[in-house]
Amino acid sequence: MARIHYLNVCAFVGRTGRPFLTDFTVEDGVFIGGDDPAPNGTEIRSVDMRGAFVMPAFLDVHAHPEGLAMTLRATACTPPAVKSIEDMIRELRASSAAQKGEGWIEGWGYDESLLDEKRSPTREDLDRVSTTQPVFIRRSDYHSAVVNTRALELAGITRDTPDPERGAFGRDAEGNPDGRLIELGAVEFVEHHAKPAKTFESDVETLLLLKDHYLSHGILTTCDMMCDRGGAGHPEPLALYREAARRGLPVEMNLYAVWKGGEDPFGMPDFTEDEKTGAVRYAGVKLFADGSISGRTAAVRNPYVPPEGGAPNEYPSGMMILEEKTFRAAVAFARRNGVQCAVHIMGDRSIDAVLGWLETETPWLEGVPSVRLEHVSMLRDDQLEKIERMALKPALTTQIIFPFAEWRSYRAALTPEDFDACYRVKSIAKKIDAFALSSDAPCTTWGDTDDVMACLEAAVTRRDSDGGVFNPNEAVSIGTALSLYTSRAAKVMPVSGRIGVIEPGARANFITLSANPFMAAPSKLHQMRVTGVWKDGEKIYLKPRMM
Repeated sequence: MARIHYLNVCAFVGRTGRPFLTDFTVEDGVFIGGDDPAPNGTEIRSVDMRGAFVMPAFLDVHAHPEGLAMTLRATACTPPAVKSIEDMIRELRASSAAQKGEGWIEGWGYDESLLDEKRSPTREDLDRVSTTQPVFIRRSDYHSAVVNTRALELAGITRDTPDPERGAFGRDAEGNPDGRLIELGAVEFVEHHAKPAKTFESDVETLLLLKDHYLSHGILTTCDMMCDRGGAGHPEPLALYREAARRGLPVEMNLYAVWKGGEDPFGMPDFTEDEKTGAVRYAGVKLFADGSISGRTAAVRNPYVPPEGGAPNEYPSGMMILEEKTFRAAVAFARRNGVQCAVHIMGDRSIDAVLGWLETETPWLEGVPSVRLEHVSMLRDDQLEKIERMALKPALTTQIIFPFAEWRSYRAALTPEDFDACYRVKSIAKKIDAFALSSDAPCTTWGDTDDVMACLEAAVTRRDSDGGVFNPNEAVSIGTALSLYTSRAAKVMPVSGRIGVIEPGARANFITLSANPFMAAPSKLHQMRVTGVWKDGEKIYLKPRMM
């Protein structure tokens, strides 16, 4: 057993209003009090940190690691490289799959509002990439996509194919499919009917690409918020992540299985105790109440602003895709299984509905919220007040990276008053303790979607990627922003041991940064980098020196 005394540090403990530490002690993988007597035979040594800024490792409590890993092998259709459909076609033609002339040509991250043409690409556009290979490009929100004619043919989609549940196929003026896959139901239709089945080994290898990525970002705990448990043609997610962890992926993972039980509380197999325990485990089930604001499919109280040019909105007030009976069934399943129920919910109209349903529910978990509301992009004062009064108080997450990266689509879709109701970090932080910032990576139009430093800067400055301001009254201090990635993030979901803080009894998961964010200009926060990572007291990452 070794006891290590870290000296000469400036340590943020993860909680606002607490003094910074100049030293701390780690023993057997946990922080201990400096005056605790050492057992006989304990090796005691000191490490001079030379004034380094230290803080708890980050928790990214809403993400899609499997999707993030896939982006590391797909073509980024995001700024600055892609600003038009012509740019997108050029980048896709240059991809490895296109150059080899075999397999699916895949991309991710486009947002039509950021393209010069101000429209979504269509199958005709992607046919210019290839007419013999299928082309599949995910939209920035990861709820929608666009494919070429070959992909439509492989999926068997024609003008006579009915729209799937939870989605729709985009169509041209003559009613023919135009390649757009609107919302998850349509995306999953193509994935299940056309794309080749994944193999266990290839998926594990893809996940292992995340190791260096997560360490360089200082993230040691995250979630996969959209697991296809028992999906046909797909390896079991829990087995995949556990095997990746066995092979060296150091990130602890909570998995949320997409609810497939419909209105039947027994419509999915119950979780076993083994599935719910360990560093990689199922923590809950996931429902989708609506779509995205940037895609104009989130269910909103006030209709969206008509698109530029005066064309009518396909869904003027978005799409409410969750029914109460389905919600009640998923809650009953979660209650019986002792796990959380998470709900994707962006628009204020869908939040109205789900809060109304939750008013009659009581908590079933101790020490962690029974329900998580994900994104809460448009949360009104009356809704915050309702949450405060509820017996079952849900945890909330939101993603400041969305308005930072997608501000054009938000401004184009919303009135100024509705735009100012979005991503109210300060208001939520004041009233809801179990609240976290997170990335939803890779679901936004930004090259590095889970860059914590960019998110911190956006939360503190409320400036977007082009320097414009969005609702500055909702800016928070750097201390609050950091706590929403550490101590308060740890309250959103079940975690292994106590994490997100530097205090006696907590696991010694901590990182060093290249500078002190409390001393930096807010507009320079994005320039900071993680320089070291310790997990359970063991150093597992040190940033390579610049040559």
